[in-house]
Amino acid sequence: MSVDALLRRYSVTGTVEEPKASPSGRTLAHGLLRFHTPASAQESYAACVRLAKGIDGRYFPFAFDWAGRELLAGADGVVVVDPARGLATATGLDLDAWCAAAAEEDGDPFGAADFRAWRETYPGDPDPLGFDEAVGYRTPLLLGGEDDLANRERTDRRAYFDDCVAIARQVRKLPEGTVISGPA
Repeated sequence: MSVDALLRRYSVTGTVEEPKASPSGRTLAHGLLRFHTPASAQESYAACVRLAKGIDGRYFPFAFDWAGRELLAGADGVVVVDPARGLATATGLDLDAWCAAAAEEDGDPFGAADFRAWRETYPGDPDPLGFDEAVGYRTPLLLGGEDDLANRERTDRRAYFDDCVAIARQVRKLPEGTVISGPA
């Protein structure tokens, strides 16, 4: 499987469980990408189903990135669920093809450049991201927050995803054309 190519490109910088033959629980490149454990995959599955239609029973989480985006695989290929934008996006690639593309030297599928910039911008926060952390938006994008490093912070991954789901579900109920310029 092409997961091996990812493990060669990005160094394993932590594990949640005792290392096994599978990538389960491994952290790559100080938190850039983390592979789910069975327990974290179940939690993420439930959250993704609440956020995105068409996930239930068709896709299952295998990893998540530094920004809290969930990566799910299914018969139709890999889907990226982005809580900050309230979207699920099909990549058009099956799991092996997605892993191979993600491991290419000239690709940046996880926003590695932004992750490095965040780590350099906040040198007092150099520790690798914990398995339960993400770098989320202080002011959510769906509420008018800016998509820049100044609006990013280290946060609890599950709480961040749940907050984003709640916001996305409420924003979807707004009349079309409603402008959200920022928090009140």
